[in-house]
Amino acid sequence: MSSMSAPSLNFLAGGGEMGEIIRATDWSGSPLGTPETWPGSLRTLVQVMLMSGQPMFIAWGPERIMLYNDGYAPMCANRHPWALGKPFAEVWADIIDAVGPIMDAAYAGIPTYMDDIEFLMTRHGKQVETHFSFGYTPVHDHEDRVAGMFCTALEITSEVAEAKARKADAERLREMFEQAPSAIAVLRGRDYVFEVANSAYQRLVAKSDFLGRPAADVIPDLLEQGFSDLLDRVYETGEPFIGAGVPITVTDTETGTTIDYMMDFVYQPMRDADGEIDAIFVEVADATERHKAEKMQAILNEELAHRIKNQMAVVQAIVSQTLRNAADVRSARQLINGRLVALSSAHDLLVRGKGERASVRKLIETAMEPYGRGDGRQINLTGTEIEVGPKAALSLALILHELATNAVKYGALSVPEGHLDIAWGTSVDEESTTFDLTWTESGGPSVDEPSAPGFGTRLLRGGITGVESRVELDYSPGGFTFVLSTPLADIVIS
Repeated sequence: MSSMSAPSLNFLAGGGEMGEIIRATDWSGSPLGTPETWPGSLRTLVQVMLMSGQPMFIAWGPERIMLYNDGYAPMCANRHPWALGKPFAEVWADIIDAVGPIMDAAYAGIPTYMDDIEFLMTRHGKQVETHFSFGYTPVHDHEDRVAGMFCTALEITSEVAEAKARKADAERLREMFEQAPSAIAVLRGRDYVFEVANSAYQRLVAKSDFLGRPAADVIPDLLEQGFSDLLDRVYETGEPFIGAGVPITVTDTETGTTIDYMMDFVYQPMRDADGEIDAIFVEVADATERHKAEKMQAILNEELAHRIKNQMAVVQAIVSQTLRNAADVRSARQLINGRLVALSSAHDLLVRGKGERASVRKLIETAMEPYGRGDGRQINLTGTEIEVGPKAALSLALILHELATNAVKYGALSVPEGHLDIAWGTSVDEESTTFDLTWTESGGPSVDEPSAPGFGTRLLRGGITGVESRVELDYSPGGFTFVLSTPLADIVIS
């Protein structure tokens, strides 16, 4: 190789590793010839290429011989440094079908620039997806003919992979939002424009297709219920707001109907890159059923307390009456044990309320058995064989238990001379068949109507739970009477 001191080779100075390789290469057998003979346009491009840190390569002559710099070498992977001085089509044989037409266009005088082009490229024996941003610029000789092509290139494979990963993460996050059981939305800016709203949120507000619209247009009825002030407070103070058991009313704009909910919700401020609040994250959970369950639990607790008090009174009455009439302690113990077992059987019947249908006679006999007066002398049972569904059986057992408890504590069963008639059956009118139950007490203490109805009275007046019932309570001085009438078909399937 000629000495670098020759002025004609100054264009090869510098260039790092590729500069050294180009200078050390014997170009005498190359279609390009030795560097001393390279045309001025090629010499100028090589000098620019070697002095630049940006990835660049040159394809020159009909054979499209490649020259490249240090920045481009990593793109060649295991082709480097073999690719230097080789024809472009040979170097990039694995992707020539994709990139060849672009090179042909450059040699035809047509420049090309692409922000992102994808190649399936062979690197180290494996095919990998790669991405490049590049420009192919035709280079003319002194006769204004295209002599070659100059390329500035940048591999963006890692950037594209990162962008795809971010997009995938965003899609996963969006999918999580969409599948979340709670209602989720993002309100952007002081106008609270809906940027995100999952299906649960759309169902909650009974609207859809409102992304990009301000909250004042989408949920004016909710904002008027005080939520506008809460959003403003969160936006201005940067402090989140957590609401629990908040009542709201939602209006369906299509049907005009309103729905009442109990909601748990969070308003969480969101900040931009500068730390300024620019959105509010909203998460709402429907707590209506939970509050109903809590209310029902309170009722059940009240009922439990009532039942325990009544059971204590029943046990006390059983023990007292048994001891009063028993011949001796041994027989009294046997009678008490038997009656308490019968009382336990009545409770077992209530627990089994979710089972098969129950006989009305069995329900009544089980309720009255603890009092030991089922022989017709003090308690008389009259009725036909009727079976009712499990829910109705449970409700009827509670009613009978309440009536029996009151009779033992205050009514006909509280004295030996008292008498109780229980009759049941059906009556038929033009439209339906009705189940009728009549509880009639006589011979007991004078009866007064309660001044303040308690839980037991409310239970009796409610009739069969979940079924339309007609109930009469008569507190005549001669004895208490209870009458229950309800559609037979309803209690058979209930």
